[in-house]
Amino acid sequence: MSVLSLPEVSRRYTNNYASVHVDFGELAENDPRRAVAKRLNPSGMHPVLVFLDAQGREVVRIKGGLKGKEDALLLDRFVSGRHYRKGDYNSFKAASGS
Repeated sequence: MSVLSLPEVSRRYTNNYASVHVDFGELAENDPRRAVAKRLNPSGMHPVLVFLDAQGREVVRIKGGLKGKEDALLLDRFVSGRHYRKGDYNSFKAASGS
């Protein structure tokens, strides 16, 4: 089961974010969504989680996915609490003892 499918994580992410799943293999070369996907993930590496603010500016990028429920909930706290305004996620994570 994916970390994002866990009930508590899913509930938080569904309530706090609009999500879009993009699989490069599913997009035709002429699909306009491909340009957005390439901008947000130019290397095509996956999984990648990208969080945008209300103006569409990237505020957090996590490559390689989430390690578990606690990691997903901490990331939610970081983004929803707008802690990215004060520093990066890795520093926030280290300060939280995770």
